[in-house]
Amino acid sequence: MTAPFEDDRPHPLQRPVARWLREHAGIEEPRRVVRADERHVLVSKFARGFAAELHALLELMPELFESRAVAEAYARAAAEASPEDARVERWHAAMHRLLREAGERHELSDAQQGEVRVGIDSVRAILITVLWSDPLIGDDYTPRTAEVAAYREALLDLDPAHDIFSRYYGSFEGRAVENHCPGASFARVMLAQGWEVCTGAPPPLAVPPPSEGASSEA
Repeated sequence: MTAPFEDDRPHPLQRPVARWLREHAGIEEPRRVVRADERHVLVSKFARGFAAELHALLELMPELFESRAVAEAYARAAAEASPEDARVERWHAAMHRLLREAGERHELSDAQQGEVRVGIDSVRAILITVLWSDPLIGDDYTPRTAEVAAYREALLDLDPAHDIFSRYYGSFEGRAVENHCPGASFARVMLAQGWEVCTGAPPPLAVPPPSEGASSEA
């Protein structure tokens, strides 16, 4: 794909793509054409420079991506929970707490923290889909074979052509129009850590080793 359109003028495809999004995808909110080539059009609902600002924000909060810090935060949230509480929801609460504490340390506004909360909430939605048996805090739980397969399917989607943190709107003049999440690389780390603390098992590899069998209940 070509380099991003960095000058202050709108991309030449801005108006026709915006009209197509309204008429064919029902998207009324503005989307900025970030880059385009003969096969793809990448759009974003964020202003130019948002991705760099988001990455700078996330780099201020390394604990959100440190396995030990996440595990400790989850353990604390689980200890405060009822045995009937869902594990994914306790992970979600733990990550919001980590974010809030880091935001207070760095004097980040609620709006700045909100940019990161959106990513945490997106990962929660994926974890709920992958861990469809909805394991509870009090469960004696082992990931089911189908849940492992669902996680692997998500990993297989993590490639430039079909990113789980992107949304495909359709085809505009033969080009795939996609809305991309600028924090996808960070969200992938959160997804792996969320799986690990919620299941007690390491995140599955994208491709199962030859010796692995279907030993868990489907």
